[in-house]
Amino acid sequence: MSYAVKSELRERIGASIFDEIYGPLPVETPEGDLASAAAEIDGAVAYRYARPVSGAASLALLKDWNLTLAEERAFARPIGGDFSEKIKTRVAQVRQYLAMIRTDDFRLPDAVENGSGSGGVTLVQRDEPVFGRDRMKGF
Repeated sequence: MSYAVKSELRERIGASIFDEIYGPLPVETPEGDLASAAAEIDGAVAYRYARPVSGAASLALLKDWNLTLAEERAFARPIGGDFSEKIKTRVAQVRQYLAMIRTDDFRLPDAVENGSGSGGVTLVQRDEPVFGRDRMKGF
């Protein structure tokens, strides 16, 4: 599920640039860019929240993130394609928020939480035990 549609991506990057990037017979479609950007978002969001996200405030934020990540894919496609520092900064910020969702440092305002976080599994790293069955003989 994409959080944005083709017409919104066209509006975001401008009609002339959109037509230049996607052309009459594109190898990739704008819908494909939006879907792959949405998949990146869903990979982070599904860790914590029930999908599909239905809260209006959360959907507005996810739509903006979807357009930003799709915009990066669109501008990176043309040979020699270059995109501005503004886009790079926005993309980095979106990916930082996605990472923060995974670590519970950022929450979507009205999304329903899964309740299980990491599925009930906790990984623990520890040193070798000092006292074990083999070392306790004679005590």
